[in-house]
Amino acid sequence: MSRPNSRKISWDVVRVVAVFSVLLGHITHQGPLAHPELDDYPFRDPAQFGAAALMVISGFFVCQTIRRGGTGRWLWHKIARLLPPYVIAVVITYVAMRFAGAAFNGQSFGSGWFGTFFGPTADGRAWASSWYVPVGQDLLVNLSMVQGWNRSFIWLDGSYWTLPVQLMVFSGAAILWARVRGTRRVQLLAWGLVVLPLVIRFVVIGVDNPAPWAYSVVFGFGLHRMHAFAAGIGIWLWSRGRMGRWQLGFLLAAVVGAQDLHGYPDGAARLPSDIGFAVLLLVICAAAKGRDWTFLRPLAPAFGRLAGISYGVYLAHQELGYILARLLLDAGFPGWVRLPVLLTAAVLAGWLLTTLVERPAHSLLTRPRRTVPSPRTAPDDLLPAPVSSPAPGFVGGPS
Repeated sequence: MSRPNSRKISWDVVRVVAVFSVLLGHITHQGPLAHPELDDYPFRDPAQFGAAALMVISGFFVCQTIRRGGTGRWLWHKIARLLPPYVIAVVITYVAMRFAGAAFNGQSFGSGWFGTFFGPTADGRAWASSWYVPVGQDLLVNLSMVQGWNRSFIWLDGSYWTLPVQLMVFSGAAILWARVRGTRRVQLLAWGLVVLPLVIRFVVIGVDNPAPWAYSVVFGFGLHRMHAFAAGIGIWLWSRGRMGRWQLGFLLAAVVGAQDLHGYPDGAARLPSDIGFAVLLLVICAAAKGRDWTFLRPLAPAFGRLAGISYGVYLAHQELGYILARLLLDAGFPGWVRLPVLLTAAVLAGWLLTTLVERPAHSLLTRPRRTVPSPRTAPDDLLPAPVSSPAPGFVGGPS
């Protein structure tokens, strides 16, 4: 398929860089932390900033696309794109974790189909080693996306935290579209998304508060990630001439500080995480307002295809990648061989999830009931906005 001339190469590159930074960090750093036997890769990438950068990009394109058409339709298109591949990824990951974990631990299941697929292991031990064997409750918890509301809930895949946070932000944006008018108010909203979560978490609640409700407030509502969306809003305002360079600079500095305070990465990861996030914020600014990166045009088809499957790659790479890494280790493959195999497998799994689930499900769920011009779908979020005066609303109107 040929690449549309109006599609910006820069956004594809930024998205691919962010996703692959997540892959490298999870494979070479987080994987060995979770499963020490995997600690023989040729290098370790402790920097944790790729997922936050994806949130920044998401916040930017919320502002870019919500102005087009009705907010209800816009929100439904987002839901129709995100939910179907997530559901399939959760089911596949659950089945793989259950049977692979039991095999790695030398465990078996009870009799009957229910015991095989949903019950505890025969010895009743879910954590016989670092390989957790999930049960039916874990499947329901992850399908309903309530992992952040109770500390005892198990995340089948650590990458899943992004989906409930994104859906919460998308829903909030749809509600605020008709209520927050004017540039000044949107600027205050961006600052509020940075400052208020810090005040709530570290002043009102207290960072060491052991109460279950404190955990639910912070992680259930995604307060520890709101600053990333604030950065996206700020960069969008700046790219439209509605926020000055100095105000954006102060906002992004506050965002990096909030990322450091909320993230609490381990000692080896803290500094490279902060530096990587700050650098990628500058790159996103360049993509948002600078000229398109036409010097990369020979690579544009590859970046476009990888960006198009980035959500599927993100969903399928982590826990399934750990299982594949363990299988390759047991087969005698060293870390320098496993690393490219895992990267290739993540891309292949993402392509399958995108091609077989995400795109056909989105097309089916958003098919117009009658013959009308189809609204722009999620992949079109990477296209530049049409040159026209924005309608008043969440991100439009005079200050």
